[in-house]
Amino acid sequence: MKNLERRVWTVTLGALLIFVAYEIIKTVLFPHISIINSHVITVIVVAVMTFFVSRYALNRYSQALAETQRQTAITEETNRLLSGVLATMHEAVIIVDSQMRVALYNEAAARVFKLAAADAGKPGARPTTSKTSRQEVGSQASSNVEPAHAYRLTDTTRDPAINDAFKQVLEHGAPFELRIEIAERERRSFQLNVAPLGSELVVGVFFDITQLEKLERVRREFFANLSHELRTPLTAILACSETLLAGAINDAKDRNRFLQALRKHAERMNDLISDISDLSAIESGQVKLCLETVRLGRLVADVVTTLESRRADSDVGFRTSIPDGLLVLADRTRLEQILYNLIDNAAKFNRPGGSVNVMAEIEDGKIVISVEDTGIGIAASDVPRVFERLYRGDKSRSSKTEGTGLGLAIVKHLVRAHGGEITASSELGRGSRFAFTLPTASHLEKPDEGVAVELSALDL
Repeated sequence: MKNLERRVWTVTLGALLIFVAYEIIKTVLFPHISIINSHVITVIVVAVMTFFVSRYALNRYSQALAETQRQTAITEETNRLLSGVLATMHEAVIIVDSQMRVALYNEAAARVFKLAAADAGKPGARPTTSKTSRQEVGSQASSNVEPAHAYRLTDTTRDPAINDAFKQVLEHGAPFELRIEIAERERRSFQLNVAPLGSELVVGVFFDITQLEKLERVRREFFANLSHELRTPLTAILACSETLLAGAINDAKDRNRFLQALRKHAERMNDLISDISDLSAIESGQVKLCLETVRLGRLVADVVTTLESRRADSDVGFRTSIPDGLLVLADRTRLEQILYNLIDNAAKFNRPGGSVNVMAEIEDGKIVISVEDTGIGIAASDVPRVFERLYRGDKSRSSKTEGTGLGLAIVKHLVRAHGGEITASSELGRGSRFAFTLPTASHLEKPDEGVAVELSALDL
């Protein structure tokens, strides 16, 4: 508008100069013209000049008004898009003015900092450097009324690190990053990025990294446990080989004993690598399930027979309670792998003379299969983590029992791939119970045909 005003004044001044020049020329060239004729001509000239000046001013004003309307429409559309983006962001966003008042925040910030959700996305306190803002703040100060939705950052969060980050960016105008923790019902970690918006506003974006840190912690624990699981057989293999090289190879009795130990620990390493490979393939979606109708009782009987032959020296008893003719919809090989791991664990961690009971029943249209034992049980604090890779609640079991520590993790993923869920319950000294669900064969339209189902990657 200032540019328009300057242009109109310039044109008006030009018109005035033209009129003065006209009067001088008229007086010099026509000295004897009558007063009436002179006034008539002057009025006509003034009218023409006024018409052109007015038309020019109106045209310029119309153009300026159209540009203002266009800019207003763009601003409104930008605000609408910005509001939509802020509303859909999972990251908390807070914009603070030079007085450390919250000018704008989104719904995610309202949840994190307990702000009013109704005010999310609405402008609050505004900068006070412009003339209009100074007048507004002055009127508000005179009436002792705070601006609408004006939250102070120090009232929003009591964390001095957050407040100092915003102050530093306001003072120096340079972006700032830091990691913070906010304690609610559970502690959450955030990566805070603060950056200036012009010279009067600062925006802070809070990235929730709680899950990332949890995954990183699980990764570290996995590799620590993996190194421990590999170190045990490797140490035994090295010890046996060194003993043989030191001369025990010439003693037939010792030679056979050490060779059997070498084979045992090599098999343990091979099983561990095989389970890691299977778990990696399952999680990456490279395994496909071929669903078919499976007679559950017969499959469980085959698994129990295999385990009884492998554990002939064990006095653990096996019992099954499965209705005759019960059919499930599953991948036969993978279901056998699930049952083998669960029943083998139940026998492995059982007490002398204990028992393993495998049962199945139909609940809510699904088949619930459970494996119960009378073994040593699992501590309540360890039950939620038994399906993690290489997790062992009682660290002393590693040296007393065989296994890779990946069986239950594989079982969990395979059960979920079938569309079921698995749960664990236990009591120290009284045994454990693992139960999982599978769809019945009635869900299959053509039970005689295999159905290939691609397995998606599953979270831990």
